[in-house]
Amino acid sequence: MTILAVTIVVSVCFRLAFWQWQRAQEKQGIIAQITASSSEQWWRKVSDPEQLQGASVQIQGYIDMSNSWLLDNQIVDNRVGYDLIVLFQPLGHSEHYVLNLGFIAAGQDRKQLPEFDLPSGQITIDVEFKVGDWAGFTLAKSPDQSAHHRNVLQYLDRAFFIQDTGQQVSPLLMIAKHALFDGVQPHYQAVVMSPDKHRAYALQWLLIGISAGVIAFFACRSKKLGRSHYE
Repeated sequence: MTILAVTIVVSVCFRLAFWQWQRAQEKQGIIAQITASSSEQWWRKVSDPEQLQGASVQIQGYIDMSNSWLLDNQIVDNRVGYDLIVLFQPLGHSEHYVLNLGFIAAGQDRKQLPEFDLPSGQITIDVEFKVGDWAGFTLAKSPDQSAHHRNVLQYLDRAFFIQDTGQQVSPLLMIAKHALFDGVQPHYQAVVMSPDKHRAYALQWLLIGISAGVIAFFACRSKKLGRSHYE
């Protein structure tokens, strides 16, 4: 039974070490691709969208002026407010992207929404990609269940934007890294591990697995020696 338990522990540690090493290689490949590419459209050539998590790119395009939304319950620098959400269409693309422009402070009266002027012409913006679940933890049953305003959202959901606008919407969420105008403050920070961090975790799991095996070996050996002594 002891041997089986040790074998399982060591196997799991080695599998985790191998997985972390694979993740490091994948991240290194993406970084090399970004470094080697001189095209602003490199991100469109990435086969696995999940590999774009946390990647940054400078994009030119237009904000869809027909719609904007405010993501509720945001707190930045002890101020309560919203995140300003728009649809963004990069140059040369038919698909739209949901773009989080950043934080806008709310007024004292929650029934009165903050005012802002979106840029109507072509813009150049540095964005960061967020891949996967946009909503995070929420108790809301639908994005647009505000008691006072249709465009105040409780969480972000791609299906909602497709239905609400009738546009093709990418599964990639874009987040602005710099302010487009006064009064809006980008604040999102992606949690992305570097290749070196993945390698460090791989080494850690490998050493744990080896240590577990060595400790079990000497424990079994001591037990056998003890039995031989009494015999």
